[in-house]
Amino acid sequence: MINHIAIIMDGNRRWAKSRWKLAFSGHKQGAKILEEIAEIASDKWIKYLTAWWLSTENYKKRSKVEILWIVKLLDTIEKYVPRFMETELRFQAIWDLWQFPKKTQDKLKKVTEITKNNTWITLTLALIYGGQNEIIRWVQKAIESWISSEEINEKSFRKFLDSDKLPEPDVIVRTGWDIRHSWFMLYDSAYSEYYFTDKMWPDFDEAELDKVIASFNGSKRNFGK
Repeated sequence: MINHIAIIMDGNRRWAKSRWKLAFSGHKQGAKILEEIAEIASDKWIKYLTAWWLSTENYKKRSKVEILWIVKLLDTIEKYVPRFMETELRFQAIWDLWQFPKKTQDKLKKVTEITKNNTWITLTLALIYGGQNEIIRWVQKAIESWISSEEINEKSFRKFLDSDKLPEPDVIVRTGWDIRHSWFMLYDSAYSEYYFTDKMWPDFDEAELDKVIASFNGSKRNFGK
């Protein structure tokens, strides 16, 4: 049974372009689909859903206008609180949040605090995340904590990751037809299954989620044995 699905939500801009729309409409539709999939996943007894919304490279290289649109979408997070409380959804946003405007950081933290005691499903947004950047920040945290080389092991390594409170993903989904992991949660995904789909994220639906679940249920997981 799947406990944790992590999703690389790719294809928002291509979805919009294929419909002769601005990139913002793709991100907006992507946010709507994420809300829907979180509820569907909770109905299927999936306890953790982690969604990679914005990479470190996206944040650095995409236009200021597009990043502003994404920030504005994040600033609407408070409107989802009533539904989060109704569905017992615990929300959190992790990784390099300090780069966002303080107002956006405060809103994300506020919703995290309000929903922290909800227990049905945990929705985690990965924001300004990059696998290489995560390794660099791990080293920085380790140096700051004065950890010795003898103290570094699998357990102590994880505690310096932003995802240390999350279980390892059972399956990692990538939408938008590209077949690559892009360094997403590499340390956590040693035994994760991968599911690649041609569907753009704004077209992802319950039928596709069911295919993910069926693919996972049909896999043989030996965990190194």
